[in-house]
Amino acid sequence: MPVEDFLAGNYLERADVVLTRRNWDFASWAIRWATHSRFSHAAMIFTGPQFESGYSNTFVIESGTKGVDLTNLRDYIADKSAFLAIKRFKKDWFDETKQARVRGLLLDKIKSSYNYWAIVHIVRNLWFGVQQSVQGEQQARHRFREQEGTPPNEFICSGLVQIGFVEAVLEYIKAGQLPPSTINDVVFEPEAASRLPDKADWGYLDPESSKTTAVLFRKQNYEALQWVTPEDLATSDKLEWLYFIKDGLVYKVSSYDEVKKLSGD
Repeated sequence: MPVEDFLAGNYLERADVVLTRRNWDFASWAIRWATHSRFSHAAMIFTGPQFESGYSNTFVIESGTKGVDLTNLRDYIADKSAFLAIKRFKKDWFDETKQARVRGLLLDKIKSSYNYWAIVHIVRNLWFGVQQSVQGEQQARHRFREQEGTPPNEFICSGLVQIGFVEAVLEYIKAGQLPPSTINDVVFEPEAASRLPDKADWGYLDPESSKTTAVLFRKQNYEALQWVTPEDLATSDKLEWLYFIKDGLVYKVSSYDEVKKLSGD
């Protein structure tokens, strides 16, 4: 499908995840190199004419090197050296209200700074080979905190997307509108996800203990959630592949393998 037809239709939803590569950005290149990923950047669909009147373009919210801000989706599409893909979080409970809340929480981060320390961490982990095991990465993070101090409360692109999902779900959990086990659905970082109880095991906790466990998880794993990479989002089976866009054309896709073939590199 031509991209203009795609943008004019109702194909996108709020909170859809956008994965792309930005060849001209050093920090994004470092992420792609360090994670062996097709993608170096992530953003989230914020608004557009599909959702609200008064707009003529679709906008994404993202964390770039100048901080958290809104960007016209066409800016990515117009770059002939780039490509992008769309993934979607699909659960029955994830309705339009919750989609809007996820993007609203990201808007609260507007103008937050970009976390260059996270890029240093990702590259350093690869350099020393500590990404081969959870234990190695944990030790590397511990050494990083000892040597450099606690990294500032800032974001890389994909970490912003991850935090938006987690914080939105926690709001609904604390309000009693979603079960605490729902947090398992929205943690895309494998190491952090491994620290959650299995879905079935949440039932052994009383309601108040379940809420407390979910809140403590976010507090204790905030650093890992911030440092989610675009490759974590690309490989997560919690997000469904939908579209791939390159050279002015939109392709329907259903797997990362299809995306890799279409990307051509």
